[in-house]
Amino acid sequence: TIGGRARHAVGMMGALAVAAAFLVPAAASARTIGGSVSPRVSRCSLHMQDGPAPRLPDSFDDAANECAAAVLRGVRGGLTKLRVDFDTSAGDETYTSLRNSLPVAKVLTLLLATNLGGAAEGDPPPLTVLFPDQGTAALIDREWPLPAHVKTMSLARCVVPEDSSAVLVVAPTALDTTALLKLLDGNNGVGVTVPVILLNPQLVDLTTGAMGLEGRNLMKRMAREFTDTYVLKTIIGGALTRVHPEPFAVWREDATAAGGFALLRQAPSRPSTMELMDELAEEPGKEGSGPGIMKEVSRFIKGLQSL
Repeated sequence: TIGGRARHAVGMMGALAVAAAFLVPAAASARTIGGSVSPRVSRCSLHMQDGPAPRLPDSFDDAANECAAAVLRGVRGGLTKLRVDFDTSAGDETYTSLRNSLPVAKVLTLLLATNLGGAAEGDPPPLTVLFPDQGTAALIDREWPLPAHVKTMSLARCVVPEDSSAVLVVAPTALDTTALLKLLDGNNGVGVTVPVILLNPQLVDLTTGAMGLEGRNLMKRMAREFTDTYVLKTIIGGALTRVHPEPFAVWREDATAAGGFALLRQAPSRPSTMELMDELAEEPGKEGSGPGIMKEVSRFIKGLQSL
């Protein structure tokens, strides 16, 4: 578990979750969420802010339900552009971002379909779930126990009804930049405000590390318009978490801490990956990933981004 004792489970979670996307019964995926769980992580006194103490989820189910609860609260609270980063791969590329995103996308879809409604009587408003390709959309429509008002389609072919309760976009990539911009522009048109939820956007071409002009504009727009509603992201040596509206929490792997992670600090705004790498690189006495290696990797990536 993430908050449990097995550190390697963080890397294994993605593989286990892929199977869960298709094997977990609908009742289990749509069960009550947001229940309280006692924190099982160590905390340090550095840079702590007032408010509830941050916690790490105890399992994939715990994390997925916590994520779904945060998104539902955000939509009900009036947020119209929500970003979710749910990535526990810690750099393991065994599975694609789309494959790793399907389990939590299933939980989100079922919860939103059940809880986002219009009038008490009549058919519920449509919920649109968008995928990078039509093949995945068709597979999900066949394999998942979706209510009739949930519509799955590809991002490139999407036609979002004006009365939609929300739009969930699953794992868009750099290839989806143009279609995503059109979706966002249409969502702002004609006075219609439909909540858009981005799940695990990966807008940098991982094969080249490049980002075109449209991609840069989209990233700036996301930073300006979207709210980081839920973040659970592991990186080498640590993790970044957030449950809106609480601050971000930076965690460091620590074999002596309960659960294997110690809270390093909290932050009002989202630290960049490079900032996190630099910060974690300063950990003393860690074999194989000391300041030299980690900082050199950080400088190399920064150099590529400045090109």
